[in-house]
Amino acid sequence: MGNALASSADGGANELPAHAVTVGAYFIGRHEVTNAQWDEVQAWAASHGYSDLAAGTGKAADHPLQAMAWQELVKWCNAASEKAGLTPCYSVAGQTYRVGVGVPDCNWNANGYRLPTEAEWEKAARGGARGRRFAWGDTISHREANFRNEGAETYQAGRAGDHPAAGAGAEPYTTPVGTFAANGYGLFDVAGNVAEWCWDWYGPYPDQALSDPRGAAAGTLRVYRGGSWRHNASDCRSADRYFSYPAGSYNYVGLRVARSCPP
Repeated sequence: MGNALASSADGGANELPAHAVTVGAYFIGRHEVTNAQWDEVQAWAASHGYSDLAAGTGKAADHPLQAMAWQELVKWCNAASEKAGLTPCYSVAGQTYRVGVGVPDCNWNANGYRLPTEAEWEKAARGGARGRRFAWGDTISHREANFRNEGAETYQAGRAGDHPAAGAGAEPYTTPVGTFAANGYGLFDVAGNVAEWCWDWYGPYPDQALSDPRGAAAGTLRVYRGGSWRHNASDCRSADRYFSYPAGSYNYVGLRVARSCPP
């Protein structure tokens, strides 16, 4: 986990040191959650105790959800779990997290939907590749992902600017989920389109091997990963890390759900 290349073209100090991480079995979504999927759950949730869960925002039904605060994603995961007859993962003060703005606890043994940890996200994004910038190799172009090709990186190729299939009209310049080829694990859009919120509080990497890390114990910033339609090539690397306030909403950040795997 982290930037094994450790070159000046490959990110900052917050990606170092590269360290060994063991991640137990888990499920993760093939696609980013779409606006249609969000709205289907939100419509159910409105009459099942989730009185303030917002309707989705996205370019179209089959485009990824975007511009939703971290807390809203966590509540949506709980609602999606209850709708599917699964056990919700998130609680506040011992009660299932359904309304308000809180700092939830996560029951990692629950079988419901949740945000992936940063370690789970990076393992999934790499698609089985080791020591590469991206799941498919060390260069990137608009053939592989929806990103803004305008940085100074030597490993970006092809047409400059926004993706030609998306960069018109009003922002966000997202593309339908699954537009590009899947990575080695069968996952789509883990580089570009929208970045994806993770569970973890942001903190520095430790200089030691870890097993199923879940980020800093506390903090003010949550991690999001993967780059987006408005990010440059460097930001779409598997090791790249971003972070922001969980109450913020951004039209280039969405989510991909995970589930814990039963023994």
